[in-house]
Amino acid sequence: MENIIKYISSRVDSIGTKHKDYWIVSSVLLLLFSAIILFRYPDLILFPRFWAEEVIYFETFFHGNSWLLGFDKLVYPSYYNFLSRLAGFFASLVGLEFAPIVTTIVGFLVLIAPIVIIFMTDSRYWSRLKDRIVLSLFLIFSCSTGEIWLNSTNLHFILPITSFLILLDDNLSSKVKKLFYSLLIGIGSLTGPITLLMSPLFFLRYLYTKNKQYAIYCSILFVFGSLHVAYYLINKDLGMMATSRLGINTGSSEQAISMISNNVIFPLFGYFSSIVFRTFIGIVDVGIENTPYLMYLNNSLPTVLFEFVESVFSFFHEAGLIIKVVVFLLLSVFIYFQFKRSSADSRLFFIFPFIYLSVATSLLSLGGIGGFRYSYITGFILLFYLYNQMSTTKMEHEKKYLRYVLTISIVVGILEYHPRMISYTSNDWPIWKEEVGLWRSDSEHNPLIWPSVKKSNGLWPKRTSIWYVDLNKPRYWNEYGNRRFSVEVEKYFSDGI
Repeated sequence: MENIIKYISSRVDSIGTKHKDYWIVSSVLLLLFSAIILFRYPDLILFPRFWAEEVIYFETFFHGNSWLLGFDKLVYPSYYNFLSRLAGFFASLVGLEFAPIVTTIVGFLVLIAPIVIIFMTDSRYWSRLKDRIVLSLFLIFSCSTGEIWLNSTNLHFILPITSFLILLDDNLSSKVKKLFYSLLIGIGSLTGPITLLMSPLFFLRYLYTKNKQYAIYCSILFVFGSLHVAYYLINKDLGMMATSRLGINTGSSEQAISMISNNVIFPLFGYFSSIVFRTFIGIVDVGIENTPYLMYLNNSLPTVLFEFVESVFSFFHEAGLIIKVVVFLLLSVFIYFQFKRSSADSRLFFIFPFIYLSVATSLLSLGGIGGFRYSYITGFILLFYLYNQMSTTKMEHEKKYLRYVLTISIVVGILEYHPRMISYTSNDWPIWKEEVGLWRSDSEHNPLIWPSVKKSNGLWPKRTSIWYVDLNKPRYWNEYGNRRFSVEVEKYFSDGI
């Protein structure tokens, strides 16, 4: 088996960008990865649906008299989401029954965009075909979560991947590539806050390389970022922003544990391992007697075994502080040694971005404890860094260790590829076309969309909110006071002056 793997690896390594068959092989691989993305959960293709906040932008354009007005309206969330709005605009141009197909296609295009960059551009970080395949596997399997899959709601969690690849790629001789990258940076800076949070990294890259193209990227981020910040300030001034950011969890041990669970455990060892880790630390923190697990264990285990498990967790609870300190020390030691042994390039553009974005996205997330969708970018950076270290290290034992870890990450991601979708899908939830049919029969009916209502079973969180589309009026814009950004921004700055 090992010889077969070595043979396949050597054959893959032999196909460089100069190889006559490279573009054929790359095209086939892109088609294969596209099929894997599309058929992760076939019902997303067979029965397309709107997902959560997609309806806000669809309603915005569906009920609008002018398409320009749709891009000017102040609606949830407090940050601007240009690409999600654009998807809503395109969806409003087709028949109602087919509208979710449009947002699904947009979601697919954004998911495949980083993989297209990896396969169709040259960079020292992905110069070999093997590099391109492995990085694509990280994106599709290791880091992915069902919540960001094939919808336009969570595009701002995916676009930062393209921004990070652009940050790394200093092979900028092609004018087409520079124009394409500049366009992606502009779109990313207007689509959610994470790309804007990466602005200091681009400035650092400019100082480090003295490449004028990075100065152009910084200028784009500054111009479009200023518009984005203005949009946020207007929403904040009008009281239209979420109140759960920088809340009671800020600086808490729960926030720190969630940060480790989402940004380290999840990409390396998978969803279930991260849940087990977080649940274990949670039980240690509050004591098993204060959790619903005690009753479950009492009903499931023999008396002797139950008493043993209870005593073990009681011991862990008493040693809770020590356990947390050990966890943080181990992580700190790992980061320290990686920082000490890595190159300046890796420190500045892998380790620092990972730490910075892990902290920033967690602090600014809803509830202040992050989530798996927030860790799509940080998980990819971590895996990319470890893969880069494996490729460059001369220490055979380190290479072997990293190979095992990254193999586990990909294999677990493959095994969990469908299960990670279960929390966000339901075979019992109404189909969009049928819901539209009910609305056509009864105009008072509000078509239901995903996510579906679910009970918590310990592995997946409960969902109690019922999402629907109002096809009779722009409900969300009405709830937010029918305000327009162009009008409110003029008031904001004129009052300030």
